[in-house]
Formats: sequence, C-alpha cells, structure tokens
Amino acid sequence: MIRGHVISAIFWRNVKQYFSGVLGYLIIVAFVFASAVLTFSPLFFARNLANLDQLTEYFPMLLLFLAPAISMAAWAEERRQGTDAILFTLPASDLEILLGKYFAVAAVYSVALLFSTTQLIALQSLGQPDWGVVFSTYVGYWLAGLALIAVGMFASSLTDSPTVAFVLGALMCAPFVVLGGYFRGFVAWERLGFQWNLYDFSNGLITWSQVFYFVSVIAFFLYLNLVVITRRHWSRGQQISLAGQFVIRIVCLALILLSANYVLSSVASHRFGKIDLTQEKLFSLSPTTLTVLERAKELKQPITVQAFVSNDVPRDFTNVRKQFLGMLRQLDSSGSNFVEVQIVDVVPNSEEELEAQRMGIEPKVDRSEVGGRTIEQNVVLGAHISSAAGDVTLDQIDNQTALEYELARGIAATTDKKGQISLGILETDTFFGGPEIDGRRIPWAYANSLKNLESTFKVTHIRQDDLALFVGPDPALAAAAAAENKPVDTKPAKAAPGVLLVPDPSSLNSTAADALVAYIRAGHPVILLADPLPFYWTYQHPTNVAVLNAPKMPRVTAQNPYSQVLASTFEPKADEGSAARVMQAIGVSWDHGQVAWNQMNPHPDFPGKWPDYLGNGWPQYYGPLEVALNFVKSAGRDKLFSETSPIVQGLNEMLFFYPGSIKPMEKADDEAIKQLEFIPLISLGKQSGVIPWEQITFTPKQAQRRVNPTTRRTEVEDVAARSQITMEDLIVVRPDPAHMLDDAEHIVAAHIRTKATAPKPDAESPAGPSGINVIVVADLDFVSDLYVEQQTAIGQPLDNLKFLQNAIENLAGETGFAQLRNRRPKPRTLTSVEQRIDAFRQDRAKKQAAIETRIKQQLEEEQKKLNEATAKIQEDESLSFLQKLQQSSQEASDAQARFDRQQEKLSKELKREIDAAKAIEQRQISSLESSIRYLAIFLAPLPAVLLGISVLTIRKMNENRMIRPDRKVH
Repeated sequence: MIRGHVISAIFWRNVKQYFSGVLGYLIIVAFVFASAVLTFSPLFFARNLANLDQLTEYFPMLLLFLAPAISMAAWAEERRQGTDAILFTLPASDLEILLGKYFAVAAVYSVALLFSTTQLIALQSLGQPDWGVVFSTYVGYWLAGLALIAVGMFASSLTDSPTVAFVLGALMCAPFVVLGGYFRGFVAWERLGFQWNLYDFSNGLITWSQVFYFVSVIAFFLYLNLVVITRRHWSRGQQISLAGQFVIRIVCLALILLSANYVLSSVASHRFGKIDLTQEKLFSLSPTTLTVLERAKELKQPITVQAFVSNDVPRDFTNVRKQFLGMLRQLDSSGSNFVEVQIVDVVPNSEEELEAQRMGIEPKVDRSEVGGRTIEQNVVLGAHISSAAGDVTLDQIDNQTALEYELARGIAATTDKKGQISLGILETDTFFGGPEIDGRRIPWAYANSLKNLESTFKVTHIRQDDLALFVGPDPALAAAAAAENKPVDTKPAKAAPGVLLVPDPSSLNSTAADALVAYIRAGHPVILLADPLPFYWTYQHPTNVAVLNAPKMPRVTAQNPYSQVLASTFEPKADEGSAARVMQAIGVSWDHGQVAWNQMNPHPDFPGKWPDYLGNGWPQYYGPLEVALNFVKSAGRDKLFSETSPIVQGLNEMLFFYPGSIKPMEKADDEAIKQLEFIPLISLGKQSGVIPWEQITFTPKQAQRRVNPTTRRTEVEDVAARSQITMEDLIVVRPDPAHMLDDAEHIVAAHIRTKATAPKPDAESPAGPSGINVIVVADLDFVSDLYVEQQTAIGQPLDNLKFLQNAIENLAGETGFAQLRNRRPKPRTLTSVEQRIDAFRQDRAKKQAAIETRIKQQLEEEQKKLNEATAKIQEDESLSFLQKLQQSSQEASDAQARFDRQQEKLSKELKREIDAAKAIEQRQISSLESSIRYLAIFLAPLPAVLLGISVLTIRKMNENRMIRPDRKVH
C-alpha cells in the first residue's frame, strides 16, 4: 500500500533542497530564456502565425539538456554526500521514495514550464492565438518533459557523480529526441520519437494514444529506476539469477507497452480517442468524411493518398501547409490500415517535384517580397488519391481550399463512381460549357467554374432539342390522341441527370421553354440562372461599350459576326426574353427589365478588375460603377444569408454583377403554385433598390440600342447622323442610384419547392411524383471568370462557387459535403505586426507614386519642348517646304536624342529612388521585428529572475537575523 503522507514528506524535502541554492533558479531562467529565443526566432515573423510551432520544432532538443540538468542530482547527489543510506533507513518503501523524488523533480520542471508561459503575453499582443492550441501544446510539453525526467532519474541512479549523471541522461534521452528526425518517412520508427508524438498536441489535439506513449516511457524508466535502487536487497548469491529474472521482466514490460501503444494508435480514430481543442475543430473528421471512409471500406476499395508537400513555403502558405499535414495525419489514423497516406517532401528541381508534375500536381509560382527583393518560389501542395476504381488529383491547395471537403470528395469520387452526382448543363445562348466550333468546345467566360464542376460532378451537356426526351409523353396529350384514335407516343423518358443547370432561361425558344416547364413539373431538380444584364455580353465599340443579346433584347441574327458565340439557336426567344412561362410555373416573379443593387461595400478601396476591352477605367456609358459590383456579406445587422438553409449556412462573402431581383408571385390562381414555398437564400439587404434596364445601358431617347449587322453601327449613331445632333443629346439622364433606395429587401437567390404539407401528387399530377424542386439565382456572372478576377484582385476568398456547388448537392439530396465546403478556418496571423508593416508599405507606395509623378512630369516637359521646337519651325514662313522638312527632321532628331538621354537618366533616377524607398521600408520592417523579438526574449525570463532574487534575498535576511550580534564581523 502506497502512503500519501510519506510521499509528500519526501516530495517537500527534495523540492526545498532544489530551491535552496542559486542553481535551481539559474536553470529555470536559462530554460525560459532559451524557450523565448526559439519561439520568437526570425522564422516566427517569416511564417507570420501566432503559435508556438517554432518552439515545438526544437523543444525535444531543448529537453535533451533540460531534463538531465534537473534530474541529475536526484540520486547521484544523495550517493555523493552519503545521505542515501539515511534516506533508505526511513520508514518508507522503495517505491514511495522513488515516487516522492520523481514528483519533486517533476514539480521543478512544471514550475520552469509555468514560468515560460510569460512569452504568451507577447504572443497575445502580436496576434490572436488559438488558446485551445496553446493549451494542448503545453500539455504536450509537460508530458514530454515528465517522460525525459524519468529517463534522467534512471541515469542518475547509476552513478554517484551529478556530472556523469547529466552526460548519461543526455545520451539516454537522445534516441527519443533524434529518432523521429533520423527515420523521417519511416512511420513505424518515427512513431517512437518525441517529434511525432508532439505533433498532434501542437495542432490542438490531445490524442490518448500519444498521452499513453509518454506515460509508457515514464512507467518503463521508473520501473528500471526501481530495479536499480532495490538491488541492495539482493543477496550476493542471488545476484545473477535475480538479474536474469528482472531482465526478462523488463523485456516483457517493454513488449507489453509497445503492443499497447500499437493497439491504441490503430484505434485512435474512435470518437473518444482524441479531444480537439481548436476553436474551429479543424482536425476532427466530420461524420460525412467518416461515412465516406466506411463506404469505401464496404466497397472493398483500399485508398492511397500520396501527398506532395514543399519543405520550404512562403509565409502565405505556412498556415495551409500545417492544416494540410494535420488533416492528412487524421485521415491516416481514422482510416486505420484501409487508408494509406504517403507524404512526400518536395524540394525545388528534385525528382519528387517531377513525380508530382507527372501526377498532375503543378507547382504554384509565388512571388513574395523578402528583404526588399522579389523572390520567386515554386510551391507544391497537392495530393493524388487513388484506388482500384480510379484516381483523383488535387492539383493545387492554397488558403482558399476547403481541405477536408476536397479530401473527402476525392475519396468518394475515387471509390464510389456510381454515387457521383450527375449534372446536366443545358445549352443556351450563355454557352456555359463553351461554344462548340468544328466539333470542339473552346474555353469561354465560365471556364474556371466549369473546370471545378467537372472535377466534382459528372457533367453532361444537353441540347435544347433533347430536353423533351427526359420528360416523356404528356399524359394529357396522350389521352387526347387516344380519344381521337391517333397514334400515342409510348416511348419512355430518358434517365434525367441528378440536377439540371439552366443558365439564362430567357434565351430559350418556345419549344425548349415548354420542355423545361414540363421537366420542372416532372419533379426533376433544376437550377435557373436568370440574369437581366449578363456582363460578358458586351463588346468595345469605338465610342463606348455596347450590349448584345441581353434578355430584354432580341436574339442576334445569323448575319451578326458574334452569332457563333452568342446564339444557340436563331428562333425567337420565348415570351420576348422574359422567361415568363418558366417563372410562372414555379410561382416566381422576375422582371428582366430591371437591375437590383445594394450599398454594401466591404472593400471601399477596391476599384474593380475589369477585362482589357473595357480599358483602364469604368466606361461612362455602362451605368454607375457602384451599381455594377454588389457584395453580400454575412457580417452586419441585416441577415443577407438565410440562417436556416444548409445551402448558405457558413458562407461569408459573395459578389454579384448587375443581378436581378426575384419574389413570389402576388396572385397565384393555380392550385399547384399555391402548394409551393418560396425560401429566400440570399438578399441584397434593406439598403438596396432597383434601376430600370434602360438606365443602366446606353439607351437613347429615340431608339433602343441595337447593332446594325451591316454597318456595325449602333442605332444611336444612325439617329445622330440623320438628325445632325450630338450623341450626348440622345442620352437619358440617369438619376443618382442613392436616391432610388426602397424599403424592399431584394432577393437574389431563392429555393422553390413543394411544401411538406402539400398532398402527395399522383401519377397524373403536373407537379411530378416528388414535387417541384428549383433554385433560382437572379445572376449569371457570379460564377463567370470575371468573379475569379475580382477574387484575385481583392486577395480574399469569395464564396460564389461554393454556393453553386452547395445548391447542386442540396437539390440532389446530398447535404453532408456542404458543411465541409463552408468551413473557413480563422487565420491566426500576427495582426499587429501586419498593421505596422502595411503602414510602412503604404508610406513607401506614396513616396514611390510621388517619385513616378515627378519623373513623369519631367518627361512630359521634355516632350513639350520637342513639340514646341517642331511647331516653331512649321510657323516660320521664311522657310520653304523642303527647308522646313529638313530642319524639322534635324531638330526632331536632335531633340529625340536629348529626350532619349534625359529619359534614360530619369529612368535610372526613378529606379534608384524606388530601390532606396524599398530599402528604407525593409529596414523599418527588420527594425520592428528585431525590437519585438528582443523585447519578448528579455521580458520572458524577468519574472523568474525577480522571484529568484526575492527568495534568495529573503533567505539571506532571515539567516542574518538568526546570527547573534556579537558574532558578526564589524
């Protein structure tokens, strides 16, 4: 029986003994100082993350010296002073003495570790660390230190010299420290090292298999320690036999602990096998991912995930690299032996990089400014997922990638081809799939979105004429034909795609519109992208930007030069482009003659990134700029995203271009329409309004804008030419959009479906067996390449494509992946440092702009002198034409030479001054980082220093009070 009071007495004896001298405090101060140096290394600022990753990377090496230094005196000092004999004569068992000493040394280490938390004050002031990750990291530090202290105590029990005990302890601790690094890539050996077992703790995970690993090391070496101190009980004649018995016991204990660790690591995927302390639960595999793995196991499809990861990445990729490796590790543990994860370290221009390229993983070129210079670096972050059924490649992973979603979707697409959602894209004037020329589809304005959809779903392109084949014969027409003894079409309908995407339904002809209505009423899921003003249907006219083929305009004719990429058919548009019959079928009111807009602008300094054909600025004949870009953001008082629909839950920010507005029909006499529910998904908010289409486009008073296919002139120009008036006189004066706000909350996207309380439709019902299930989005450009350009220019991810993918999956009855796709980890960067650096860069940008303006003015002055000299010669009437030509030619040649010399001189001056400004900026950044680093390093051990000085001072004063005055030296 272990007695607590005995252990407590030995514990306090050793703790007081440790702190009786200066050495204990010096070790603590040295440890805290070294921790701060490692934490706030230059790499800390280069990675720009508010965490302890730099310290974690070197912490085992730090323990290699700290643990033996703390534990070296535990037994060796007792033997050297001869107090071990007194200790073992106490009324205490060997185990109680061992535990008392171990707890004392562990307490000293815990105190040292506690003092190192002072560096967290600096971490908090620099950024927004995830305190769950910080706590789990310190738990890992604590367990690792306790394990190596047990090793150090065992080394101390073998000698009577503290110095020798320190050396032996360091040698015995070394295998645990260097094992992971030396056998990197060999998982079976790497798991035995501390670096591997600290990794999960540094990511915010407390995994019981890793906890048991450290406990196993503690138990094993404490047992060895107990064997050593109990040898004194062995009789001389039993030395050999008992030693053999204990060797067998030690080997058996080692095998038991290794087996238990193997079993625990194999079942670490169990929901109770780990605790995720990260605020966003970043490394907890969702039920959807676990279901995908179970499905793959049921199909008996072993999975291999080969990940290619660059060793050295720029600061913009450090966070996603860490999350990617952490997610791969969780996938490996959760998949047990059924999922094999191979992580390949990639260095530039290596065989591994070539292998990644052969698998379709292309390096992403990153250009970052380091030390005042622009450094170009290839970053490889990708994975190749394969099974017997197929393979999928995640070619480029960056900060906008939903990691768990991409991995789970890749595994599902690889192992379960039959379960992949089929997406049909209807051919309309939009050519979402790209126009087909000479039997080959060419990339079009939606190439990026189409590529993403093709990697996620099974995409097929459907012609308008083939849409009726998915509906089958109309029961009413069949009955009428049978009554008239006419032949009845009994051909069964083709299998419809899981979801049908209809971009720009207003461009359908009458036959296709009727087929679409029948298709919707048959219960097939449909997404309608109805846009009153598609942005890409514009072109640069000599005087302004023109619009072609918009819903409110007639379809271009076959003679129009743009017809091959703007017309899927030359039949007239149904309902004059209003898509009335389609919208009425689902009870939606949509005006194709008005554009909605809002006043939200989370990026006030963002001017918009426009295609080259629009020139440098916003065209004056294309409506106000503030109406073109319409941001929708989750933050704010207005709830712009639905809080109940899984389609938009978790979305953060979207961008629309000249969207329309939809609402439920006010009066619906059809009983089938009354059974529908209108669920708003995305709204422009209350600070919004609508503007007539004519006031957004260039529309004259006398004529609607159209392009004459023969003269290639607009009717505006024709009217102006005939009436001999200026074009400015023909322009309608557009009112200020700010004066056109209304109280309506204009809806951009909505989900229309049959109510759950509606009566079950029968076979002859026009609503189909499953009811109507349609999502309407009053914009088309939100998934065009224009959105990708804006996202790149803003430098922040937009959720446009995520919304479309969520809508497709929701209509197909699959909601699990939407939650994974919408997860967005919060960046834990050094925000205060970034703000200071941004201020430096803004100052440099202002100086650079001023320098460029000054140089430009000087060049303009030189050009002006050149022009004046030429004009002077031309105005001289005393010269003949030939003389003027010769002199102007000579003067132009001389002036051009002077201009070229001045331009070269000014260009060099410009480069020199810009380089000087960049150098000043870099010195400011380096000075800022250095000052923060030195301040954090020297302030971290200050509490330990003050405590040590205070304790030793008080002790000295107490000792002086105990001395008789007559014995003091005067």
